[in-house]
Amino acid sequence: MKDDSFSSKSVLERTVLAGIYGPPELKREERRYYLGQFRERVIKVLTFEQIAEPGIYPEIRDAMVHPLAKTLIISRRAILSAAKDYVHLARKRQLEFTTVDSPDFKGPVGLVVAAAKAADEEVISIPSRRERLLALGIPQEVIDSPGQNLCKTCMDLLREKAPEEVRNYRRENLIDRFLGNQCPCKK
Repeated sequence: MKDDSFSSKSVLERTVLAGIYGPPELKREERRYYLGQFRERVIKVLTFEQIAEPGIYPEIRDAMVHPLAKTLIISRRAILSAAKDYVHLARKRQLEFTTVDSPDFKGPVGLVVAAAKAADEEVISIPSRRERLLALGIPQEVIDSPGQNLCKTCMDLLREKAPEEVRNYRRENLIDRFLGNQCPCKK
């Protein structure tokens, strides 16, 4: 049902159509894709796959400090245990947080950082962490091991190529070496 055809109907026809199909919605398909938000209010999005990856996307961290950022929205279809770091970060940044669940929501979007009014961000999608780091020359073993200890060589490489990712890793120390906790590049 299109809005322009709806507005050309008589009052009686509009009342009947609204009773059958519900009231007309502005940009319905767009809102179904972005978890209930209009595209112009969306600052950044993550897919379900990206939410499940370990570590926090720096682009989402940056989006949460955007001057217009107001709400973090996560689909209940996402793995909520994987999204907990984003929830903690939203609380720390004093953003509203909500989970949504509707059979109407379609598409791969599982997390949205949204503004209360139009933010008009040109690029809202984020390339996968794996793709971005591989393109920068970070070894696959390091990419697959956020939260683990890295040797000096791997940490220096990460600092040089992707400094925003350093906080997702720890620097290997003497105790780690003594306990046998090795950098992923040595396994």
